[in-house]
Amino acid sequence: MVRKSSVFEVDFHYYYVEDAVSVVEGIISQARLSQRPLYYRFITGRGKIRSTLVELLKDVYELDPVIPLSNSGVIEVYIL
Repeated sequence: MVRKSSVFEVDFHYYYVEDAVSVVEGIISQARLSQRPLYYRFITGRGKIRSTLVELLKDVYELDPVIPLSNSGVIEVYIL
C-alpha cells in the first residue's frame, strides 16, 4: 500500500478475487473503526476483480465507488 498525499493506493494485479475482497473488507473495517473518511484508489485492471469490488462496495458497504474516465482499471472511493 502506498500513501500519496491522503490517497491510499492498493494494486490488485495478480491477486485472486477472493484475496482482493478480503483485503478490501479489512481496509473498510479499519477505516470505519478509525471514524474518519479515507480516500482509496484500488488498481484492479478491467476484469473480474474490478466488477466484484464495485459490487461489494455498492451493495454490501453502501459506498459510492467511481471508475475514472481516464483509467477504467481503477476504482476510487471514499470510505466513511
